[in-house]
Amino acid sequence: MIKYIEKYGLGVCERISKKLGITTRTLRFLFFYLSIITLLLGFILYLIIALIFKVKDLIIHRKKTAFDL
Repeated sequence: MIKYIEKYGLGVCERISKKLGITTRTLRFLFFYLSIITLLLGFILYLIIALIFKVKDLIIHRKKTAFDL
């Protein structure tokens, strides 16, 4: 079972890099940097949307109703 996992599960980067004709090290760096960039872009997008909502709330004032007294 362990040999099977080592051969087919852990050799993913090696097999892909052989098909693409690049080194395994380059492919692993690519996967690493793409995962970091993906996480950062999600977080940055969240902050931008929060900022837009905050600015919208500051610009558009709601009229007070009788229940807000």
